[in-house]
Amino acid sequence: MKLFLVAADQPPRNLLLQICRYLLFALWLLAPWLAVQAETAPAPIHWAQLADPQGRLDIEQAARQRYVPASGQPALGYRAGATWLRLELPALRGEHYGWLELRSALLDRVTFYQRDADGRWQVQHAGDRVPITDHTLSYRQPVFRVNWPDGQPVTVYLRLASSSTLSFPWALHTPSSFMSSAGREQLLFGVFYAIHLVLLVSSTWFWLRTRSLSFVLFALCVLANLVSTLCAEGHAYQYLLPDRPRLTDALYVVSWFISTPLGVVFACQYLGLYAGRWRRTALGATWLAAAIALFAAPWLIWANVSALRPAYLLWALFANLLLLLVSLWQRVQGNRAAGPLFLVQLLFLGGIGMRLARNIGLLEPGLLADNAHYLGMMAFFLIMHSAITLRYTDLRAEKDAAQAEALKVAREAESRLEQEVAARTAELREAMEQVETALLLERHAQQQQQQFLATVSHELRTPLAVIDSAAQNLMLSEPQDSPSDIRTRRRYEKILNASRRLTLLLQDSLHEKRFALLRHRAAAQACVPKALLEDAARAAQALSDEHAIEVNCKGLPAQWCCDPQLTMLVLRTLADNAVKYTPAGCRIVLGGRQEGNELVLEISDNGPGIDPDELAHVFEYGYRGRSSRAQAGTGQGLPLARQMLAWQGGSLTLNNLSHGGCRATLRLPAQIPAQASITHAVSA
Repeated sequence: MKLFLVAADQPPRNLLLQICRYLLFALWLLAPWLAVQAETAPAPIHWAQLADPQGRLDIEQAARQRYVPASGQPALGYRAGATWLRLELPALRGEHYGWLELRSALLDRVTFYQRDADGRWQVQHAGDRVPITDHTLSYRQPVFRVNWPDGQPVTVYLRLASSSTLSFPWALHTPSSFMSSAGREQLLFGVFYAIHLVLLVSSTWFWLRTRSLSFVLFALCVLANLVSTLCAEGHAYQYLLPDRPRLTDALYVVSWFISTPLGVVFACQYLGLYAGRWRRTALGATWLAAAIALFAAPWLIWANVSALRPAYLLWALFANLLLLLVSLWQRVQGNRAAGPLFLVQLLFLGGIGMRLARNIGLLEPGLLADNAHYLGMMAFFLIMHSAITLRYTDLRAEKDAAQAEALKVAREAESRLEQEVAARTAELREAMEQVETALLLERHAQQQQQQFLATVSHELRTPLAVIDSAAQNLMLSEPQDSPSDIRTRRRYEKILNASRRLTLLLQDSLHEKRFALLRHRAAAQACVPKALLEDAARAAQALSDEHAIEVNCKGLPAQWCCDPQLTMLVLRTLADNAVKYTPAGCRIVLGGRQEGNELVLEISDNGPGIDPDELAHVFEYGYRGRSSRAQAGTGQGLPLARQMLAWQGGSLTLNNLSHGGCRATLRLPAQIPAQASITHAVSA
């Protein structure tokens, strides 16, 4: 465990030395395994082969066929249908029976035939598509009992049918040598799997410490390879799923096919390609590898297409070749992390290449060809585990150095900060004194403004009252006998209406109540919407020049909770505008309704409306349209009205009607009565 869990506080700094240590450790682990392989070298077996592409021959027919002689180990590659092998097995000295072992746990169906003394065929079955209870010997690989009743060589037949390769070594054992060989192989495989578990634990530990995605992806690669090896070597079939051979094969295909996309993701993330300018290319390669795996795996599981296995091995070889070139290019570009990846891809590529050559029959099964992919695999995992852990410890050392430097800088800055704080405190105290002086001046200016408004209001009210009183007296004293008297009376009415209009404008524009409303908080309380509309109609009637002003209260609720003062000012402003900017005799309608939890109030007229190009600007401060130039105003009524509604959570919109005229729409949500709900302020 200590070999893999590198101490974070004392990490080895020489990556090459660490890699050499791991390689020596891997060779030390595999040495007994290779020794077992050499010790159990097969006895000389003379054999011949017969192709049965349609798989129609039975043993009697196959025994009469002409076989093609062969030598060495079977290197038949991938074949459709069935393949028959005729073996001449020499008798083992001093033994009446022995075991013929086919060292491939991926053979689908293998049938063994041997004639007994009565001329009948003794049949034995094996393969990963055959329940292990039907095997002659419950073992992960096909093993068949061979009998030598008279101590002479015997002729046996093998029928092979598999979507996997038919390239494999075989061995002829005595009972004692088979048990010894199987025991040592099981022990070595246990060590091999233990290394995977240690790598998984180590990667998980480093991920918990660093939260680095590299350790998660590495752990997934190790897990996929562990599952794939368990299935490929028959241990899952023998111990985990003995009665579900199809499920074992499906698990093997999925774990095998997912290894290439995981390797691509790990390599791209390790090299930092997902974060750089090659991000799109890296993502495209990742999705391509995943798509090929997702497309091919179901075909191999359910359709059992044998051609897919060598094709996918070729694709994996090509993908690793691309990763080899990418890692070499990254190393040339100055990416130091690409060096270990290039090395392991070179070793892994060699192992996969030899495995593919053996599987398709280009290389004869043997010690190196059978175990090259395991050597490349272990080199990949051990070296890359060392590389990512050393990179983490290097980053941690750099972080510690940076923290020490930052602490030094912080201490140096602390003394300067104290001096700057003292200077800034003095500046702040001076600024606060200036602000207090400015606030006193502002209060004094506000008091003078209030006094000025009160004076102007008082001075204007007196002459207006005289004009209003005189106009009323003249109207009362003027007879109505002749048409000229009626015309004179109408002139007096215009004078009276003008004085009242000036009085209302004075109250709305210069009265302190208007400014107080704009300074206080919007206070929601129950009010009567009908009364608000009628008040706006009365105020507009005083300014009216023979307008027809109507109030339509149908659909209005009896009460509504809002700020009545602010809402009253908004309605008066809109009603006054409707009177001011429409010709005499126009019809003005004030109405409303309730829509859900909103009160909708509308003021519409049948006047000329607003020019479309000006409609979008009417709520801008100081804006006045072309048709309003002849009327007195400042262009602030509509913006202020919208603001007062916004303080209550409402809205104000203006739009032209299709049949002519304009409509102002107010929307007020129901509010909860409170002392203070929305704060607002208006600048001078």
